[in-house]
Amino acid sequence: MRTIVEHISLKYPDHRWELVSKRSNRSIYRLLRGDAVEYYVKIYDPKSPLEKLRNRMKPRTLHEFRMLQQLQLSGLPVPEVKEHISIGNSTALLTRAVFPSKSLLEMKREDQIRIMLEMSVRLINHGYHFTDMHAGNIILDSRGKPYLVDAYEIIPCRKITLGRAAALLAQAGSDFHLSDEELDPYLLRVDGIKKIGMLRRKIRSLSLAFQKARVKRRVRRSFREGSFSLPLSTSSHRALVHRKYSPDLDGIIEAHCANVSKRRDLYKLQEKTQLSRVGGYCVKSYKKAWALMPPYARRSWKGLLTLLFNGVPVADPVAYVLLADGKSVLVTKALDHPDLDVFLWREYEQMTPARRHDVARALGLFIGNLHSRDIYHADLKACNIKVETDSLKFYLLDTDRVEQRWALSRGKKLRNLMQINTSIPRMVSRSVRMAFLEAYCSVTGYDARDLYRRIWRLSSASEIVYRCGAGDRIEEWSSARG
Repeated sequence: MRTIVEHISLKYPDHRWELVSKRSNRSIYRLLRGDAVEYYVKIYDPKSPLEKLRNRMKPRTLHEFRMLQQLQLSGLPVPEVKEHISIGNSTALLTRAVFPSKSLLEMKREDQIRIMLEMSVRLINHGYHFTDMHAGNIILDSRGKPYLVDAYEIIPCRKITLGRAAALLAQAGSDFHLSDEELDPYLLRVDGIKKIGMLRRKIRSLSLAFQKARVKRRVRRSFREGSFSLPLSTSSHRALVHRKYSPDLDGIIEAHCANVSKRRDLYKLQEKTQLSRVGGYCVKSYKKAWALMPPYARRSWKGLLTLLFNGVPVADPVAYVLLADGKSVLVTKALDHPDLDVFLWREYEQMTPARRHDVARALGLFIGNLHSRDIYHADLKACNIKVETDSLKFYLLDTDRVEQRWALSRGKKLRNLMQINTSIPRMVSRSVRMAFLEAYCSVTGYDARDLYRRIWRLSSASEIVYRCGAGDRIEEWSSARG
């Protein structure tokens, strides 16, 4: 019996196949005639006996086929359905391509917000609920008209409740941290919902939960072949490589080992970790993890992507490598920005008072936004924060103990704030430290003076330790300046 790909190829013999994305059971291809994309093909090819049985009884692609037809009849902008094909246990959905097109992700923030919320309101008002609303599922044609391209998770409802309306709008806005002024005009357009205040509060509480769940799924998918990661395997290692890059891993690792042995281009040299620069890459090698524990570089890769998918600035991930001897390696793009402690040690005295407060406020907003998303960095010291000095943009390093929790305790937040407070030079005045906390509290809602007292009590039991041009420096609080 012919495979489903062979069957489609015979029906469309003049078309060239191009893979868009691939998961274990699902593949998406575009069919090109010349340089133009004419069709998209979504193939569901189950592997396990149970999945095969389920797909025979209730084909996944058939549901989407019917839903696209229904949405089109409702006047909603979706691609034109071409046909549905079933051969054996495999099924396929063909849709006519919107060509030329571009992803909504390529648009400016305000355009993404407008189109996402407008599409959500239209779905709600036509009686549909959608559990996978995000910018990656919307494209725009050459005239800027948006199309919803994934309808598998769309469900027709007899009545759209306040909870379902909130859930759909929360998904649409979960990546943007919308203000009331940005959100309210769309809430007023939702049919049948009069309790706008209650709807807004529900959206706020759901947005963070959806954002966390989405990040968790994306991180989990990054550990297998997909749109983000490409698995590679040789006799010496197994690796996950970001599809954006094509690094010579053997050459990079060899150069890193040479750096370690010859004590050159090193950032860190410890028993557990060794960190060096190889060309435009930063390479961090780890010792073998304890039995039943995940490799250290795997933990760093997970933490790095948790931050990346949350929109937190980090060094570009390149590869996670597990060596044959059990050791592991993390490869990222190198960041040519100073560490926060070194930056302050070098430049604080020359800064104007306004510049000092600007730096403090920018850092406070950065950490506040981190904590507002329940993200915890277990080693949040100034040496693990790089700063782009012109724009005051901050980047997080050392990600093997980064996690996004469902609820970040006040104690964890205080610990992070104390870590920063005790890892910047003593010369940074109390008024500047207070400016940092005030900015932090403007995001988190805490009382700045209360936090200041708590952090000072915690910090006073520790020394000030930071890096300067000559290495690590230790200072005592007793001579701290006011």
